[in-house]
Amino acid sequence: MHIPDGILSAPILVGFGVASAVSIAYSAKKAEASTSANRIPLLGVLGAFVFAAQMVNFPVGPGQSGHLLGGALLAATVGPWAATIALTAILLVQALVFQDGGVMALSANVFNMAVFGVWSAWLPFTWLSKFGQARSGVFLGAFLSVLLSALLALGQVSISSGIYSQGLLVFCLVLFTMTGLVEGAITLAAWEAIERLEGRQKGPATESQGKFWILGASVAVMLAGVFFASSAPDVLEYFQHQSGAAGTTVASFPALMPDYELVALNAEWMRKSAAGVAGLLVVYGLSLLISKLIPRGQQ
Repeated sequence: MHIPDGILSAPILVGFGVASAVSIAYSAKKAEASTSANRIPLLGVLGAFVFAAQMVNFPVGPGQSGHLLGGALLAATVGPWAATIALTAILLVQALVFQDGGVMALSANVFNMAVFGVWSAWLPFTWLSKFGQARSGVFLGAFLSVLLSALLALGQVSISSGIYSQGLLVFCLVLFTMTGLVEGAITLAAWEAIERLEGRQKGPATESQGKFWILGASVAVMLAGVFFASSAPDVLEYFQHQSGAAGTTVASFPALMPDYELVALNAEWMRKSAAGVAGLLVVYGLSLLISKLIPRGQQ
């Protein structure tokens, strides 16, 4: 779902750059007034978990893979405004440190996943929660966050490249539908686990234990990505190559750990593991900083 540089046209980049900047600024302001105080401490560990989850590519078709976005989990747990800021931080780290998504295309990726994707998850979640169907809302929101974000990304690539292939688009949407169903199931399981942890908390000690379990899960998921993740291209990358749009890509900005590898080490599993741990620490630190900047006056 991360669009690289050299594919999107200048009008798309400028338009979504403005939209992303306005959305992030407004989200930062709204997060101060709307994020529940008892949920703010979760931002650090949830940011790390979402980063780890995005490292795990799972097969969804013959030669294609998918990965979680995490916007729905963040939105359902800490609210849409804080979720937008946290997911923007994750996408920024991925682009600058790991060359995952273009730097010039970052504005479009942020809007697709951190703005549009988050709200595509939040609206059905809040609506169904009013009728006592929060679990259905989490699943539906996670599913829609993937499908609608994918539609937007496919539209951006198609319009920018001038390449339209109805059969290929339909095939990719089927694959994104499968990815969305996986995202829905995993998001629901993670959300229920967090709800149980939060329900048992009665003080600082149990709160720390909850964070410990989420961080532990983040490390486990990251290691799963290192050893078991599919090496097949994700669906958006597959679409770019099959449509010919990938032929217009340009060289990426230099990154510290391109392709999630710390090149100073010898073995591949060591390079990826070290990069994953470094990424977790960076994202955790950024998300923790964001949580410190949000006032805790709301209950």
